[in-house]
Amino acid sequence: MAERMLYVSDLDGTLLNGRQEIPAQSREVLNALIREGMHFTIATARAYESVKRIVEGLELQVPVVLFNGVFIRDMAEGRYLVENYLDPLLAQEILRAYLDSGLNPLVYTMNAAGEPKVYYRGIFNESEAQYIGNRTAGGDKRFTLVSDFAEIGEEQVITVNAIDRSGRMEAVFQTFRSRDACVCHYGPDVYAPAYHWLEISSLRATKREAVLALKAMGGYDRLVCFGDNLNDLSMFEAADECYAVSNAHPLALDAADGIIASNEENGVAYYLRDRIAAENVSLS
Repeated sequence: MAERMLYVSDLDGTLLNGRQEIPAQSREVLNALIREGMHFTIATARAYESVKRIVEGLELQVPVVLFNGVFIRDMAEGRYLVENYLDPLLAQEILRAYLDSGLNPLVYTMNAAGEPKVYYRGIFNESEAQYIGNRTAGGDKRFTLVSDFAEIGEEQVITVNAIDRSGRMEAVFQTFRSRDACVCHYGPDVYAPAYHWLEISSLRATKREAVLALKAMGGYDRLVCFGDNLNDLSMFEAADECYAVSNAHPLALDAADGIIASNEENGVAYYLRDRIAAENVSLS
């Protein structure tokens, strides 16, 4: 009996091209494989509101990992299967540390009505301009400009992020990187490499924990992952096989079992097409 395989890909820098799109060729290949029975999904740092537009036309059947593992969402049923929010007191401590260090936080929350929000104080660099501008221009209603963060009140905090030069965030990163109740995702912005993202979430919110949960939920025998950046390393640790696109961060390249074509060359989709054709086995 053939092993049941789960294939999981990162989005930005991996499945997406530089225009932040899934190329038409990749979408066509992946959809054909999914229709034949391939179990494929994504694990991304993005929120659902961003992902739903990007994956439109991709016939995903397996739940997706969002916010680096804060959420696992069943896209077909429109519900979260896993939710990992930050402890409220810790969230306030992290927020104060960002502000005391002169950073400009982006605070992601879920309000009592189940509506996601992103609170921010303004746009202070080109990476923020690209990130916030792209989303608000596309009609993303989560973003709320505030003078302070009193509005988060009793809302559940998903993650507290900042985008800045790496040196400006190093102190906060060092403060929280070894805390028991949280995890820090810290690495370069794929679209503006001069800037870094610092994202602090619940300790349970990692791609590693999320893909292992998906593997268990579906009763899969093997897990194969694809990525390009530092937040994919935990997913690589969980995988039975892991592959980096050729444009990946050097640490991701070093950690991978193999290197495939770049995100601009449909690397993930073409690798899966060629692998499955060569193996000539049932996908279901």
